[in-house]
Parts: sequence; C-alpha cells; structure tokens
Amino acid sequence: MRFYGIPSEERFEEIIESVKGGEWVFEEVKEGRKETLPDEEVKRRLREIADQIKRWKEEFSTLARTTVFAFVHEPENPKAFKIYDPSSLGCSTELTPPRWKVYLRDLEGEV
Repeated sequence: MRFYGIPSEERFEEIIESVKGGEWVFEEVKEGRKETLPDEEVKRRLREIADQIKRWKEEFSTLARTTVFAFVHEPENPKAFKIYDPSSLGCSTELTPPRWKVYLRDLEGEV
C-alpha cells in the first residue's frame, strides 16, 4: 500500500471528516493494543491525535512546523492511516514503526 504524507494538521482534520462507514481497527503499535471501532469513534480518536501533533509542534522548539507525522492511503477516500511520533525522527537507516495504525478491518494484514 502506498501512503501519502498529510502536510498539515488542518488537512489531516479535513481527511478525518471524510472517514465514513465500516469497521475500523485502531492499533496502538508501541503498546501492542488493537481494537475494532465504528467510524465515529475512529474520527474522535484521530482528532485527538491531530491535537497531539499540534502540541508536539508547539512544545518541541527544534521540531519544524512542516514535519509530517500522519500518512494516509487514498486521501480522497481514506481507508488507512499510519501516524508516527517524535521518537521516529532522527538518523536511522530504516523508519521506525508507526505509533498508531488505523484502517478498515478489510485491510487487516495489508497495512
């Protein structure tokens, strides 16, 4: 699956509003937790994450405002998201796992 970086939290919020229908899987990768949620609950959780990203950008003075933390598969018809946190930044030969993965249940095993 190809994911596209979401350039701002405002755009992230617009994409969140276009989430509709289906059973969604919400994974907290670092904590090893996974739950199935309806679309309205997924929207609420994604809004909370967007707010968290805004706080990171305000709190960490070395963090560029243009840093991308949220990625989406098919921005016009979102079916899956990967969201990273500040621990993902830095020098490395490979990208660390995302902090959260959110996707339609039908895509389980593909994200």
